[in-house]
Amino acid sequence: MEPTVFAFISRHSLRQQIFILIITAISFPFLYFSLDLPKTIINKAIAGEGDTFSIQLAGFSLGQIEYLLALCFAFLALAFVNGGFKYQVNL
Repeated sequence: MEPTVFAFISRHSLRQQIFILIITAISFPFLYFSLDLPKTIINKAIAGEGDTFSIQLAGFSLGQIEYLLALCFAFLALAFVNGGFKYQVNL
């Protein structure tokens, strides 16, 4: 029997602990963008300048409604990605 809990964990599950650490580190940018995107939706897409609103996104010129829809679908995709990361870490 190992003398400490940390020695026991490092002996029996070090690879799994490193895997969880790497997955968690990879998930941080996605988590940040999913928390920042609602602010962008409210401040830029909903509170736009009305009829004169136009933004360039990936080479396309989008109006206010199209920009709002693009941001909402991006938020939905980030929610699924974050759910996948949470599932993988907790599995």
